[in-house]
Amino acid sequence: MGHRPQPPGPARAGGSGVSRILPGLARAARCRTRRGAVLLVGILAGGLLAPPSLHAGPDRAMALAQALQLAEDPQWLRLLAYERRALWPGRAGRVQSPEFYLHEDGAEDPEAELRATLEALYAPPGAAGAHAACQFPARRAFLVERLGLRLHEQPLPEPTCSAYRAWRERIDVERVVLVYADAYMGNPASMFGHTLLRLDSRDDLQRPLTAYAVNHAAQAGDDTGIRFAVRGVIGSYPGLYTLMPYYYKVNQYTRMEQRDLWAYELSLDEAAIDRLLAHLWELDGAAMPYYFFLHNCSYRLLTLLEVADPSLTLRDAFGLWAIPSDTLRAITAEPGLVREVRYRPSQRRILDHMLGDLAAERAEQARALARGELAPDDEAVTALPEREQARLLEAAEAYLAQLGHVAGIGDAGRRRRHALLAARAEIDGPSIPPPPRPERRPDEGHGTGRAGIGLGSYAGVGYAELQWRAAYHDLLDPPGGYLRGAQVSFLAIAARAYGHGEPSDGRGPEGGVALERLQLLRARSLKPRNRPFPGWAWGAGVGIERMRDADGERPLTAHLQGDLGPAWAWRDGRLRLYTGAGGTLRASGHLDDGYRLGGELRAEAVHQGADWRLRLTLRGQRFSDGKEAWQLVGRMAHDLGPQTALRLELQREAELGVRSDRIQLTLHRYL
Repeated sequence: MGHRPQPPGPARAGGSGVSRILPGLARAARCRTRRGAVLLVGILAGGLLAPPSLHAGPDRAMALAQALQLAEDPQWLRLLAYERRALWPGRAGRVQSPEFYLHEDGAEDPEAELRATLEALYAPPGAAGAHAACQFPARRAFLVERLGLRLHEQPLPEPTCSAYRAWRERIDVERVVLVYADAYMGNPASMFGHTLLRLDSRDDLQRPLTAYAVNHAAQAGDDTGIRFAVRGVIGSYPGLYTLMPYYYKVNQYTRMEQRDLWAYELSLDEAAIDRLLAHLWELDGAAMPYYFFLHNCSYRLLTLLEVADPSLTLRDAFGLWAIPSDTLRAITAEPGLVREVRYRPSQRRILDHMLGDLAAERAEQARALARGELAPDDEAVTALPEREQARLLEAAEAYLAQLGHVAGIGDAGRRRRHALLAARAEIDGPSIPPPPRPERRPDEGHGTGRAGIGLGSYAGVGYAELQWRAAYHDLLDPPGGYLRGAQVSFLAIAARAYGHGEPSDGRGPEGGVALERLQLLRARSLKPRNRPFPGWAWGAGVGIERMRDADGERPLTAHLQGDLGPAWAWRDGRLRLYTGAGGTLRASGHLDDGYRLGGELRAEAVHQGADWRLRLTLRGQRFSDGKEAWQLVGRMAHDLGPQTALRLELQREAELGVRSDRIQLTLHRYL
């Protein structure tokens, strides 16, 4: 399928020329009945307060702006990309590109930037496209609306702005859709999911693959792995808006990364879309620091929506982190903002559904057809009833198509695919129906935050435990709306208040309040081997937790752990088994030499039902100093409501010669 040529970006004075700035979405701006009255009062006040020495033009406009306190208007601050500082009071402009602010203090002083903008807008037109009206159409429209500049004796100049006008003509947006891509465990930046915008023209309404996609992402170059994750966390990458054909992203997400897509059609009128597109033009090449946990793809899209509809305050709910699924909840919570939600399954989900719809013998024949070990005109295929032939050929073609995306199939593979399609076209049998839509959308799953209160006993000593988790999801949380078989827990804290009982092993906890653990990150992916195009399962964690030292005590110990191995899945992925091997590193002043390095073997069984979940974990460790440890943990969770669950844990462990048992019952509330 072809696509329209990419529209040119703005030719900014002093910039790099053609860019990929994306157009955007917006929501119908809610009319404020008092706006006209406020504007009239401002104009009259400006006229009365302005001294006779002021002439019509930027000075008079600035006097009106000061009377209306326009420099503090939320919409003006949004157009300047002003945001709250994360770690200290105040606000500042986030754009790092120097040409974005016209005043040298524009990133710190919105009033100075307002004056500089007015002076630039009143300047005589010069070189084509270089005038401020051509570079900042959203700012100009805002000031014209709020100050009534067209009513003055000296109206604003009207430069041609041919590049901007041509760009807008090519970006003929009729509909804006917010697209959510499921979590992808193969990339640290995508473990929480990803959002982008789809811009549909009139021609795209029935063919969304030909639309454009608006994306905001970190410009990480060739960085990968730990370096990529660390730099993304501390915000050392610039983030940019880019525009690309939507089908590029569909191919990447649904075929290469095997991610389901959810499309949220937004109720945006022409005026709102116009504001958004004008602001996106202004953001051409505007680099902002990209933080994985807050100023990420989803947060930046909320900013665009707020520019489109000044009455929205979507970002107010996000202080230190913005999880993509939580931004979906913020959007769907706005009455009337979302018109419709559509689901697009990944190619792997479609293929799994197709093969699962076939008997085991037919599924193996489909693989043989895809690999060229069986031909469509072989008697083993043609002797089947037409209904079975149709489904078999469709499954084989889907398998071969996916193989082409994963590993390449060459000319021979393309000829096999053509033969499969030709054979299927000659059969009238019904097609395999698409996979069913999941019961819950991403915005309908449990809240990503979690608080808990528990009662338990460790080594015979009773305790109460308080828990809090910033985000996001673990294997025993309700699975609806989340990627099954995946876990990402970020910033989880637990503290205990122990009683004063006598420990059964003589080395149990003493009475009092103590921090039990602080998990910075714990992730696990149970990707199965018994599926088409299998992958490897893995787990990793880093944090601080109470662990045994050489004396058998339990001081707080920093630890880093990782493991890798095969997993298998049954019952539509609800039941999974895993075996793996890995390593662990512990660091503490209570350990000999300050650290302990060891190897680990691990086995897990997980069942993720709708209301009940079970998880059984067995792991054994051997350390470099010859010490050994093992742990057996059984966990069970049951939902009491949409955002409430009960969890039971039973644990037996032997660590450095000390054996102990633990039992705990915890009530969780998702936030």
